[in-house]
Amino acid sequence: MTGASTETDAARVAVVTGAASGIGRAAATRLRADGWAVVAVDRDADRLAWVDATGDAGLVSCSADVSADAGNAEIVAAALDRFGRLDGVALNAGVASSGSLESQSMDEVDRVLGVNLRGVILGVRAAIPALRASGGGAIVVTASVSGQYGDPTMWAYNASKGGALNFARAAAIDLGADRIRVNAVCPGPIRSTGMTKPLERHVPDLYEEMRSHVPLARWGEPDEVAAAIAWLLSDDASFITGVALPVDGGVTASTGMTRPGFFTR
Repeated sequence: MTGASTETDAARVAVVTGAASGIGRAAATRLRADGWAVVAVDRDADRLAWVDATGDAGLVSCSADVSADAGNAEIVAAALDRFGRLDGVALNAGVASSGSLESQSMDEVDRVLGVNLRGVILGVRAAIPALRASGGGAIVVTASVSGQYGDPTMWAYNASKGGALNFARAAAIDLGADRIRVNAVCPGPIRSTGMTKPLERHVPDLYEEMRSHVPLARWGEPDEVAAAIAWLLSDDASFITGVALPVDGGVTASTGMTRPGFFTR
């Protein structure tokens, strides 16, 4: 963990995983703007340089592997050591994958499940004692519309995100008595993330094809998902738990059989 050593007077403390870029960075920035103290987490310490560059005592970085027990223990310890408590957890770290159902390497499948599903389970388990000690709190899991439905050649990713989504629902039931809320956001096509930047740069035709299926006729922004995460962590969502909130521009409102505007041509 790095950052200035001065104390912060923030009333609430959150950790955000996958905070090097995209949705995670946007969520960490939004929560800090909302008055939270934030521990921004990523496996690659160099990619968290933006955190230290802020010089903000209420925003610190922590390099950790979310797929390992030890990494999740380090994340919670960073929040407690620096800020003395933990109130919110945004489990956003994730990796993408595609390949043939018959031939995709199981090492690759294990990697995807390790981060996207195991990492969420371990993140929740590690956070429970600290959240309970704070009198309760909230957890938000970044799932995906791809956790609700299937995509061609993305079966490992679909399975990992579907598992994370249903785990969030089950955890909400088990942790309700501890006043710990657990919800999920399900982003649709969001620009400037680790998944979509390569598409925009190298496969512009596919990038445009994906946009054409969005009823709002545009890509979403990381800040828009961050706003949903911040709301679900906030007291404004105090009686909401176990939900899967789509942030998808209307993608999941459609049957998917036709593009928006098809019958008005």
